[in-house]
Amino acid sequence: MRTCLLLLAFVWSAINTTAHSQFSIAAAADLSAFFYPGDQPKLQFLLANNGRSEQTGNLQLELFDAVKKQPVDGWFYNQLANQYFTLAAGEHHAVRFPIMIPNAFTGKVFWQLTVRIDSTLQLIRGYFDVRDADHQTEAAQQAYQRTMKGGIGLFTVNKQPSKSVAEQVITPFSTQPVGHPVVLRMSIYINQKTDSCTVLLPLSAGLQPTGNNVQFKKGKPTSIVQKPKSDTALSMTLYGLSPGVYQWDYPFTTRYPGEFLVPSCRLLLYNAARREYRTATSSILIE
Repeated sequence: MRTCLLLLAFVWSAINTTAHSQFSIAAAADLSAFFYPGDQPKLQFLLANNGRSEQTGNLQLELFDAVKKQPVDGWFYNQLANQYFTLAAGEHHAVRFPIMIPNAFTGKVFWQLTVRIDSTLQLIRGYFDVRDADHQTEAAQQAYQRTMKGGIGLFTVNKQPSKSVAEQVITPFSTQPVGHPVVLRMSIYINQKTDSCTVLLPLSAGLQPTGNNVQFKKGKPTSIVQKPKSDTALSMTLYGLSPGVYQWDYPFTTRYPGEFLVPSCRLLLYNAARREYRTATSSILIE
């Protein structure tokens, strides 16, 4: 009897080993670690056929509320949860699953991607956070008055053959390609005596900061203190702002496909009178 059990265990092990060794499709997630309510990302997974023959299979993406341990595919409009693929030997391909983050949801979401080829399968798991955009900036310790002029805008950057740079305003209905440089331009007007300002800019899920430096176009603060790079927000304090106009750029690269919130930027001014300015939110469409 013991001999039979050992033989069965050996056969089962051999079957599993053979199945996995013949599984030539490699899959990896290529998506943001966080989103905001209302974002419409296209969750992207990269497939590669490392075998010597064509492979056809099926992908299934499942989403779960990490706290309640319940599926949320319907709530997140995961309508293309099942997709088929065919990859030639050596071919690479990106598969996208469009979803919509509900406006009423915040928290952690677990995802599971099942890759099936015939009777074999592999599971890939991960998670992303859904953050409340209104709580991504540091809370002010004292009351502020909203008495400052300013604004923020998104611009696409195109390099010309003559090595010059052409900028164009990104409108709500324009589409930017993945991997394209863009700048987020902040403008403020100081209308009182010399002031200081802390700038808090939450990151958009679809954009990746290019370095941790800003480029001033107009005005020159006495000094700039930047906080270390964060995965949630960019923060810096500007000192010695004499009355006048100040304008600076944050460089970004479009990183993930989908439609994403660009959260409001918060500015806290200290010296002349404690006051706060918060820009309007906007969005960016990336394909």
